[in-house]
Amino acid sequence: MTTTAATAEYDVVVGGGSVGGLSFAIGAASRGLRVLVLEEDAEIGEPEKCDGLVSLRAMRRYIPPEETCIQSRVTSGVIHSPSGLVASLDASRFEVVVMDRSAYEKQLASRAVSAGAVLKTGVRVEGTAEEEGRMKVRAGSSYTCAYYVDATGPAGILKRNRARLMPAAKYEIEGDWFSDGEVQVFIDQKRYPGFFAWVIPRGNGIAKVGAAGFGVNSFKTLDSFLAGKAFKILTKVAAPIYVGGQVEEFFSGRTILVGESAGQVKPTTAGGILSSVAGGAMAARWVAESIERSDPLLLRNYQRDWSEEFGNEFKVMRRLRHLFESLSNSDVDKIVSALGSKRVSERLSTTDFDFHATAFLSALGVKGTLQLASVLFSAEARQVLSSLA
Repeated sequence: MTTTAATAEYDVVVGGGSVGGLSFAIGAASRGLRVLVLEEDAEIGEPEKCDGLVSLRAMRRYIPPEETCIQSRVTSGVIHSPSGLVASLDASRFEVVVMDRSAYEKQLASRAVSAGAVLKTGVRVEGTAEEEGRMKVRAGSSYTCAYYVDATGPAGILKRNRARLMPAAKYEIEGDWFSDGEVQVFIDQKRYPGFFAWVIPRGNGIAKVGAAGFGVNSFKTLDSFLAGKAFKILTKVAAPIYVGGQVEEFFSGRTILVGESAGQVKPTTAGGILSSVAGGAMAARWVAESIERSDPLLLRNYQRDWSEEFGNEFKVMRRLRHLFESLSNSDVDKIVSALGSKRVSERLSTTDFDFHATAFLSALGVKGTLQLASVLFSAEARQVLSSLA
C-alpha cells in the first residue's frame, strides 16, 4: 500500500462499520483487496441501535454469530391488537435468537482486520467525489480508491428516501413483567402510526423495548407504553428506522451502496441484519471481480444476486406495509383475530421466519387473504392477492 502524509491509496474505502460494511470488508479483504473501513463512532457496535432478532438458520449461510453473541432464544411471539386481542405463535422451530448486535459487529470487525482490512474509528466521511476513474474520499485525511462503499446506514438512506425514515426510541430495561423467550408486539395505529411497540427479552430479567411511528415523539411514546409498569432503565438510544424497501440502484459510478444505505432492511419491521450481511458479501464478490477484470459493469451482478434472494420477499413486504399504514384499529383487530386462529397459527409455526411476508400470506391461505382484502379493498390489497397467486 502506498501512503503519504496527505493521501492514502486503497482499492476500496468503506464508509460505516456496521454489519453491511463489515461483511463487505471481510469478503473484499479475503479476496486480496486493500480495504479501509471508516466508522464515525468511537467504538464499533456502540451505541447498540438494533435489537438483534435474527434466525440462526439463515445467518449460517453467511456469517453466523458466535455463541458469545447470543443472549436468548425465542420460543414464542405474541401480537396484541388495539382492543386487547392476542395472537400467539409457537416460534420454537424457527431457531430465532436475540443477538448482542454490538458483540456481533465486534466479531465482524475482528474478522475483517484478520483478513487484512484497515479499520479506523472516530472518523466521519465528509464527502466523496469521482475524478479520473478514481474515488476521492474526505474524512479528516484524504483517501483515493477504485470504489467507495456507502454503508453509513440511516445517514446514507436519508439522502435517498427521507420520507420513509421514522423516529424510534429504544430502552434496555430490568423488569419482571415479561417472560424470557417471548417476544411481544403491540399494534395501535393511534399510538404508533404505521408501526408498533415491542418487548424483546434477552434473559436475566432484562428486555429490549421500543416504540416507533410516523410523526410521533418516540421517547414520549415509549414512556407512555411503559407507564404503570415496574422497570429500571439501563440504556436509552434514539434510532430512526427505515421502512421504504431497497433503493432503485445499488451502485452509481464508483459508489456502491450496502446495508441500510441500499434499503436492504425489511419494509415491515425494519430488521435487516441478514439482508445487509448478504448485501455486503455479494457486493464484495463483484467489486473484487470488477477490479480484477477492470470492468465496472460487473457490479450489475451484485444487485441481480441480492434481488434473486430477497427481491420477491421485499416486494410483498412493501405491499403489506402500504396496506398496513391504511388500516384502522378496527381493521387491525380483525387481522389479529384471524392470526389468532388455530389453523393460521399452526401454519405460521412451520414457515420461514426470514421470509415472514410470504409466510403470512401462505398461512392465511386464499380464503384468509380474501378476508384480509375485504378489510380494506384497495390497490395494495389487490397487489397482495396477486402476490399470493
